Amino acid sequence: MSDSPESNEEVEKESEKPQESKPDQEEEKKAKFTFKCTRCDKCCASRGPIPLTFWDVEMWAKNGVLLNFMPYMELYQNPSGSIDLILKPIPVAKEGVDQQSPAADPFSTTPIEDLLEEKCPLYNANEKKCLIYDNRPLSCRTYPLEYDGKNFTVVDVDCPGIGQEGMTKEELQEMRDTAKLMFSELSRIRINIPVLHQIIQKDVMMALIRQNKEAMEKLSEEDKKKIDEIFQKSHDHDHSHDYDHPSE
Repeated sequence: MSDSPESNEEVEKESEKPQESKPDQEEEKKAKFTFKCTRCDKCCASRGPIPLTFWDVEMWAKNGVLLNFMPYMELYQNPSGSIDLILKPIPVAKEGVDQQSPAADPFSTTPIEDLLEEKCPLYNANEKKCLIYDNRPLSCRTYPLEYDGKNFTVVDVDCPGIGQEGMTKEELQEMRDTAKLMFSELSRIRINIPVLHQIIQKDVMMALIRQNKEAMEKLSEEDKKKIDEIFQKSHDHDHSHDYDHPSE
């Protein structure tokens, strides 16, 4: 028995309908992120300042290695205005520059902006070895993958480890979880550091004031008199300078 015209039209209409893509097919269309560290030392040798979190500090304290990191930890106000706790690289001595020059300022420091491509202070370039691998910060554990609260991004597309085969689903999930943890912890420390910084500054200033007061109280009457004379001479000199140059 032949098909009716109505049934033929229905078949044609069905054939014209676009086929819905299956989830697996859509997933295949997306670029698949795979990563395996090749130990090329690129990120360690020219990483620059490494952002730290409370998670890192707590881990180091728990493992008894916090003092090893203290010489390299520093507060840095980044261009966005946030205050970060960082591992500050040690600048490599330049050829022809005398690092032991007596004229050099002992309190001078190298600006962070001049250290953006210096090696991590805890990386041995000669042996191509991380000296703290088991205690490395979150930022190193998740590199080159980052999370911004909504999306994952690759911050170093030239990293040789990207595209390397052999990454399991479990390893990928762990890397994503670490990137999310880094984002959360970085947000937490950026909220708390400015508050702690203000409290510490206030306490330091109060301690200095107390020390000065106690030192003045211990001075003999003769020393106090000499200090008063010095201040009086300075005051008289400032006033005489004002009379020599009266305002017009």
